[in-house]
Amino acid sequence: MKRELNQPPEIAGDDNATEMVRVWVAHSQLHVSMLLGMWQDAKDSQVDERDAWGELLADLTKHIANGMMKNYGWDYDSTRDRIRAAFLENFDDKSGTIEGDF
Repeated sequence: MKRELNQPPEIAGDDNATEMVRVWVAHSQLHVSMLLGMWQDAKDSQVDERDAWGELLADLTKHIANGMMKNYGWDYDSTRDRIRAAFLENFDDKSGTIEGDF
């Protein structure tokens, strides 16, 4: 059964709203589609694409911790810190391979 998430209602009416990343679990693996170059290709952008993605990942982590706090009653700070620790542990693991296009 394929499940899709709803768009956030806050993007309504913004003609510049842009979807940046989608992630699926299928066939027991993660599959990702993302928009690279959003900041790099922008005419007047003073933002480094790499820094922007770091900020995006940090903000996403905060949203996840907030959602888990609201849905499960888990402490926000300890949840955020645990996600960060798991991220760094997996980030440093060089045994996996990354395949595919974007």
